[in-house]
Amino acid sequence: MPNSLYQRLTDAILGLLFPDRCAGCGLVGKLFCPSCQAKLKPYPLEKQSFRAKESEKLSLDDFTVAFIFEGALRGALHQLKYNKIRRMALPLGDLLAKHLAKHPLPADAILPVPLHPKRLKERGFNQSALLGERLALHRKVPLLPTGLERTRDTAHQVSLNAQERQANIKDAFSWQASKPPPARVLLLDDVLTTGATLQACAQALRAAGAQEVRALALGRSRPDR
Repeated sequence: MPNSLYQRLTDAILGLLFPDRCAGCGLVGKLFCPSCQAKLKPYPLEKQSFRAKESEKLSLDDFTVAFIFEGALRGALHQLKYNKIRRMALPLGDLLAKHLAKHPLPADAILPVPLHPKRLKERGFNQSALLGERLALHRKVPLLPTGLERTRDTAHQVSLNAQERQANIKDAFSWQASKPPPARVLLLDDVLTTGATLQACAQALRAAGAQEVRALALGRSRPDR
């Protein structure tokens, strides 16, 4: 039995035994209810930029963030990543698709930011890949779950400052597929911090032949912090 089918059956059984509760308000019957989704705060468009030193060349052509990462969104993503409720990727992927419809980014393929094999084995799935599956279905753009590989197991970025994050992620990604990446790639990540991970991914993709690299993230911390 294919893993995806087995997972869907398992999720369905668990859904009967343990009814869904909204990650935001606890309402029974929904993983992420429409009311809580409607209260999510869009990330300010004027704050969607990276700062670079004059000597640095940014590898990303553009990026967009859907929401401020707090409250109900934080709870929903926690349910997906750490409680391993994979079905949470469905409403979150729908939210990404709605955001991208309003703020389109040209792409020939969607490429989720990869996890290191060790971390992927521990978690059992890549949350960005699950979000990408849903987004690709909406946008009718191919999803590339392989090709870009994380070749070095880096420390968690959350505990590092901006400079440490840059050093931590340097040369951590490479393109491993036999064919070059598509000309226009849309990187997908769940949470954006300084952008160091996305920049490192973009550098690896450009080195392999990608001409344009853009990025989409579900959330980012408040811009005033």
